[in-house]
Amino acid sequence: MVTIDFMESLLLMASEAESLVGWKDRSFERTLKQQLLKILEEAELLFGPRDRSYEMLEPRISESFYATPAIYPFRKIRIFLTKEARLAPYYATYELAHEAVHVLSPVYMLRPTLLEEGLATYFSFKYVKRIHDIQYETTGDRHYDSAFRAVSRLMSENEFVIKELRTRQPVISRIDVKLLVEVAGIDLDLARFLCGDFLNYRQPPIPWTAGATQTARLFARGVQSLWDQWSSETKS
Repeated sequence: MVTIDFMESLLLMASEAESLVGWKDRSFERTLKQQLLKILEEAELLFGPRDRSYEMLEPRISESFYATPAIYPFRKIRIFLTKEARLAPYYATYELAHEAVHVLSPVYMLRPTLLEEGLATYFSFKYVKRIHDIQYETTGDRHYDSAFRAVSRLMSENEFVIKELRTRQPVISRIDVKLLVEVAGIDLDLARFLCGDFLNYRQPPIPWTAGATQTARLFARGVQSLWDQWSSETKS
């Protein structure tokens, strides 16, 4: 079975190759970069400084089924968004906010922990609620949702706990069990869960169609939230 990770890599490569052929209006991508930089400022306030030795390139829309950051040579990073990001501002915000957490402490080929994926989901939900007044409570994927719930437990007592942890270990996915227990004061079982390898947790790999379904569900939830908000305003 062809997995999403392999196909996604091909789609990202195709997106970069397409950008090299002919002239293309980059105004939308420039707008996305300005939005990303604002999001990163807020993420840094909550979770500590990002590694500024990496240059953030303009985000790019691709045909991929999920957003992802790509680390390039010479310490450059480009975030690839899904095509849904072009259709709805709130969804672009959601994807940028999620990926912003991943680029705070990027390490090439380092596999994310449940802590990092859960934190990315936690922050994206929080940011979209503040900017667009859209309340996400689930991604539609039980693995991301489990990571999100675990991080919500971690953050419930101290919203700045990640910032404190990163003074000891700046790379989020290298924060270990001992550090979580000592600094955050959480129980051992939760700490072990958060330090687990997220990609292993998601095994077996999600097939192509499942990835498309996950993106569609999340996009649909945002549309429904906007519709509900518009309906209530027109009735009042």
